[in-house]
Amino acid sequence: MNASQNPLLWSIPVGSLAATRIRISFYFPLLLIALCFRLDFKLALALTIIFLFSTLLHELIGHVLVARSTGGDANEILLWPFGGLAWVQPANTFQSQFFTAAGGPLVNLLICLAALPTVLWVEGGVGVFNPFQLPFAQFTDQWILQLALLIFYVNWALALLNLLPIYPLDGGRMVEACLHSHGAEIERKILCLKISLVTGIILMMLGLYLDNVWVVALSSMLMLLSIMEGANQQWGDSYDDSFMGYDFSQGYTSLERDEHGEKLPRKSYWAKRQEKKEAERQKQLEESRLEDEHKLDALLAKVHESGIDSLNAQEKRFLQKTSKNYRTK
Repeated sequence: MNASQNPLLWSIPVGSLAATRIRISFYFPLLLIALCFRLDFKLALALTIIFLFSTLLHELIGHVLVARSTGGDANEILLWPFGGLAWVQPANTFQSQFFTAAGGPLVNLLICLAALPTVLWVEGGVGVFNPFQLPFAQFTDQWILQLALLIFYVNWALALLNLLPIYPLDGGRMVEACLHSHGAEIERKILCLKISLVTGIILMMLGLYLDNVWVVALSSMLMLLSIMEGANQQWGDSYDDSFMGYDFSQGYTSLERDEHGEKLPRKSYWAKRQEKKEAERQKQLEESRLEDEHKLDALLAKVHESGIDSLNAQEKRFLQKTSKNYRTK
């Protein structure tokens, strides 16, 4: 599904950086509106702006540039109220797939490292390490220092969130990359999705225990993504559009396309299994045919040298059967 045809993905272009198109979702202001219901307006505005630029750096440097530097490709970023989506195609190597995923959280942690001196210097600044509670309720006359605390807080929360082993977060992709050479692709994917669901359930229970509606909502959405991707893996085309038109199973943003740029239809698990069985059957038939040809050549050479009477009964039956098969073909 093209993004322009899906109302949930409507966005506007805001320019390009490092040969990468950047788009912002029409719904991004909803984040500010939601924060304004619970926080002071200035604090809500600051959090929204920090989240916007932190997500941009997360996607652009952490995913796009890392993918290119490891043999992959990328060309577009969509900034959404829940984070970013990057059109990233990692190379088919462990290094590219793992570091393309790990690059995003690493960027957030580097930003945290830059703001760490302020965090340690400000009295009570270490409170920003708690991702479930804002470090302060409103700005004071020390707003510059508080702004640094917010930068640390947002990027710390983004890093922790994206390191969770949940699809389609970076942590889930890192787990999948670590399983790159183990078993079939479908088996690796299903294992990653099981890990995602278990982690999502634990996160939801934590949110309920802390009475944190944001954590509960986030864990619910992530679990929904995992369930939909699991259905997509099992039934293929019936769930081909995946979440909001994006197929998270093929990289970061539905990258499986043909030469004309159209998305190829996803094959179901059963179709892939049938194709595999058929390929194995054809391989066995080919091996049997080659073996018969070698045996036939040996018998014909024996007849040429010693005559047909030199063959035993079993060899004669094989020769007659093989000759009949060739005449039929």
